[in-house]
Amino acid sequence: MKHSDFFAAIQQLSAAADILTRKGPQEWQLDAFKLLSVFRRYNQSNPGLQPSVTRNDELFMQTAQAALTMAGRNEFAASHALLQQAISLLPAT
Repeated sequence: MKHSDFFAAIQQLSAAADILTRKGPQEWQLDAFKLLSVFRRYNQSNPGLQPSVTRNDELFMQTAQAALTMAGRNEFAASHALLQQAISLLPAT
C-alpha cells in the first residue's frame, strides 16, 4: 500500500473515531477514545517510515471510508463495528 493511501485511511479512521467520541452513545465513549488513540498513534508515525502492512489493503481503505461515512450519518453502531474491523486489519503491535 502506498504511504499516502495508508495515511489517508488512518486520517479517515481518526475522524470517524473522533465523531464517535463526541456524538456517539455515552456507553461507547471509553472504547471510542481507545480506538481514536490507536489511529492517532499511526497518524503520528514518522513520515519517512514505510507504510504499515495491513492484512488486506483494499479492505482497509474501504473500511476507513465506510467508517467515516457511517459516523457522519450518525450510524454509530455501524461506524463502531467498522472501526473495530480496521483495528483487526492492522498488524499486531
